[in-house]
Amino acid sequence: MSAVTAMAFAALVGGCGSATQGESGGSGSTTGGQTGAQASGGSASGESAADFYKGKILQFIVPYGPGGGYDQWARLIAPYLQKYLGVRQVQVENVPGGGGLVGTNQIYAAKPDGLTIGDTNAGGDVFDQIVGASGMNFDVTKMTWLARPDDDPHIMAVHPGGKYTSFEDLEHAKEPIQALATGKGSSDYNAAVVTFNAFKIPFKMVAAFSGSSDEKAAFLRGNGDTSSLSASDIAQIGNQAKVVILESGQSFSKLPNVPTVIQLAKQAGLSENTINALNSMVNIMDLGHAFIAPPGVPADRIKALDDAISKSLQDPKFVAAAKRANLYIGYLPASKVTQMVNQSMKTASELKPLLNDNS
Repeated sequence: MSAVTAMAFAALVGGCGSATQGESGGSGSTTGGQTGAQASGGSASGESAADFYKGKILQFIVPYGPGGGYDQWARLIAPYLQKYLGVRQVQVENVPGGGGLVGTNQIYAAKPDGLTIGDTNAGGDVFDQIVGASGMNFDVTKMTWLARPDDDPHIMAVHPGGKYTSFEDLEHAKEPIQALATGKGSSDYNAAVVTFNAFKIPFKMVAAFSGSSDEKAAFLRGNGDTSSLSASDIAQIGNQAKVVILESGQSFSKLPNVPTVIQLAKQAGLSENTINALNSMVNIMDLGHAFIAPPGVPADRIKALDDAISKSLQDPKFVAAAKRANLYIGYLPASKVTQMVNQSMKTASELKPLLNDNS
């Protein structure tokens, strides 16, 4: 993704809360699905994590095609993970397909030695488990959750000169909204589905894209009525898109006048049950680009990975590179990410009725 100027971003939002989404934390590392010695101790061999990683190759799987936000995060952080883990190389591999399921399944089934990680569509993974998506061969409560690197809420945008130029226009739609999103089951796909259902907006999902870069290209060609992407994804196309809603419960400093889905739900007088369901949805969406590893990785290697992610995100050269690439850093430790996933699964029954995509 190329960097955009502040002027272009200002043109994008037109005039749209102020608190920054996400939170920072230390580099503590606990994970879901860890039991026994894995939860409390290190490697059975007695070898330290630093010694284990020294000179090895770390495989970093991206479940989407090249050029999108997931691919960008992986490739930007790879040399810093190499530096702070002490590995010889970090190999980034794109494994697209199934809305992210193919690559995520591959990460989950990998050998749990700490040498395979991924940049997963965390929210999409949780949504898939809630609906029992076909082709899903993983359990988010057993997956090893690593840190979340970003503070980058999902949004919904419209064409500035199109038929619909505000969320209010969408609410009054008489015919189905043509809604662009990445693959079926991805977090941006499900956020759009939940939002349209909550506000009783007629819609049809269009999701034949390998990643966000393909979706953006289609939107720029004039396809669809709406596009669901992350804030950093949409920023690069400047005034060719207008953001009308944050799929979050918190305002975002880079889009200060864009309302959250919760704010709009309360303004519209939606029922308490619907607002509770939307709160469940935004909790999932706030998982962002969380990193994962297979179940059963030794605890000391999990900590080493999480520490390396934390140090990478604080490295001045990485910070500068992320700024140039228009990526929004917002670290959450593995322990917090794991807590959010487990809480999301506890509230799944409230959200499931709004996940019907009419397909």
